[in-house]
Amino acid sequence: MAIPAAPAGWTRLLVKATFGVGRDFAALDPVTEEQRYFVDGKIGPRPKAEVRDAADQVVYRVRGGLLEIPKHMTVQDADGEEVASLRAKLFSPVRSRMTMQTAAGGTWELEGSFMEKNYRVTVDGRPAVDITQKWVTVRDTYTVDVADGTDPGLALAVLWAVDRWVEQPD
Repeated sequence: MAIPAAPAGWTRLLVKATFGVGRDFAALDPVTEEQRYFVDGKIGPRPKAEVRDAADQVVYRVRGGLLEIPKHMTVQDADGEEVASLRAKLFSPVRSRMTMQTAAGGTWELEGSFMEKNYRVTVDGRPAVDITQKWVTVRDTYTVDVADGTDPGLALAVLWAVDRWVEQPD
């Protein structure tokens, strides 16, 4: 089954997990499979990752505490400035919710089934990112739709943080 085009006003990325212990993944153009971003997860006592663009430049860094309650991760830009803080509100295997506050004062609400990679991000009440396995049948491959005006690199940083939380117990 071919992956359909993104809705008007959205950009679709095909996300494929790569073999590795740090939860690495590549974000590709769904038509050409050209790599647009790479998320390089690091192992260690604290979860962390770098989001790299097509030129292999770091655009975001994600850092978190392994056993913090509530779960918390921060996102920094390439210069080390904190741009967002992500916190888990509630966690259940069926429906999940998290909130991310941006340094600019915006609020990203994440809701859906994180374990199944089917969830939506709204920014100040407007849809901004959709993550779904609806169009693909291969495990650890899914699509990320990013609304125009939303930073795809930041969306991928959030995706990595959510994936790390799902694989670790509360």
